Amino acid sequence: MSPSSSSQVAPLAPVKPLQDHRPGSSHGSGRAKSGSALAVAFCENGAGYGGAVISLEALLEKLPSDFVPHIYTGLAIDPYPRLARLGRWRHLRAVRVLSQQWLRERRIPAASAIDNLVNVLPTALGYYWRFKRDGIGLVYLNNDASCNLAAALGARMAGLPMVLHARGFNVDTRGNRWVLSQLRHCIPVSTAVREELLTLGLAPEKCTVVAEGLDLDAFSPRAPLPGLRASLGIADDEPVVTLVGGLVDWKGQDVLLDAAPRILQRYPRAHLLLVGGAYGKDRAFADEIARRAAAPALHGRVRLLGMRDDVPDILALSNIVLHASTKPEPFGRTFLEGMALGKAVIASNEGGPLDVIEDGVDGLLIPPRDPGRLADAVLRLLDQPGFAAALGNRAAVKARDYSIERHTEAICAVLHRVMRGDPPPAHANV
Repeated sequence: MSPSSSSQVAPLAPVKPLQDHRPGSSHGSGRAKSGSALAVAFCENGAGYGGAVISLEALLEKLPSDFVPHIYTGLAIDPYPRLARLGRWRHLRAVRVLSQQWLRERRIPAASAIDNLVNVLPTALGYYWRFKRDGIGLVYLNNDASCNLAAALGARMAGLPMVLHARGFNVDTRGNRWVLSQLRHCIPVSTAVREELLTLGLAPEKCTVVAEGLDLDAFSPRAPLPGLRASLGIADDEPVVTLVGGLVDWKGQDVLLDAAPRILQRYPRAHLLLVGGAYGKDRAFADEIARRAAAPALHGRVRLLGMRDDVPDILALSNIVLHASTKPEPFGRTFLEGMALGKAVIASNEGGPLDVIEDGVDGLLIPPRDPGRLADAVLRLLDQPGFAAALGNRAAVKARDYSIERHTEAICAVLHRVMRGDPPPAHANV
């Protein structure tokens, strides 16, 4: 998955990696020694630590004891090893013998096939060997189909059932269509993701939409943390507009900066907070946002806070929470986090937000990539604090339906159904 919709959360507190042990787990036929717990391979091979990993982590936190998690990640940088506290964690590094770009630059025929043979197949064999050694009974692919091709091949060679938790969109490639064709079931995070999967040939009866879930103990309406505004240099009477997301070129920070002059013209004491850091190897966009935010014309009212481990507290002191993505989000955790905290939320009117927000009732939906409409929406909420408060109150009520407990229960129901071979339910949305 590309940089995700989720909040950019700082790494967890250090814990001792438990790479080869989780109480109650064992090698064997996919069951723990009690004979009742199923060994599940949770495979995460995205581009970096973003929303898909944060969501997986939240799911694993609540996973019941009838599943024994084995966690395989393609990356081993912090904070991936810290997933070891939630299961038996292993780093399965992707094999890269040849560069597909190198093959294409030299116009070598069948570059994609050669890449699969030389790079993907050895990685798939690694998964196969690990699945067999660890006694896996079910393979859970986290993210999109493309990043999990090797894991899917390994599962197919091992004869294991597969479930894809589709937290991202999937492009139309032969590899993606093959992965989708091998699934026992797919769990898209939104209607938008489901519709795309159907165009790629996935049968409707193999799709169950399960919206993302939040820890509602962390994300619930409350007063701002005492002293936090002061520590950020924000007075109690100064309005705060916050956008949480990685500094990548489709999260919309540039759109907010385009809208900033109009917002600050009417509210010169407002603060625009950008929470999140650069994502992946390319820092060009992040550097450009930092340069623009420092422009004298913005009078120091735009703040880049970087990665934070106190996102709920930052949102709690905010007047408005923005989701300004310029591409459809598979879901988009940040708008839901703002809703759960009882904030007035503005979100792009495509992708995941369409499943949750009722425009003008519990949030505002605006066209993406339109700084003028974004400025209009922000000014409307700042001009009408009573309307903004009403939106936030109704948003908090709706967000109670999106708990991580309910989310986990729905995911586990799908996994149990797959293992029993039960037919899908009549209504495949949760």
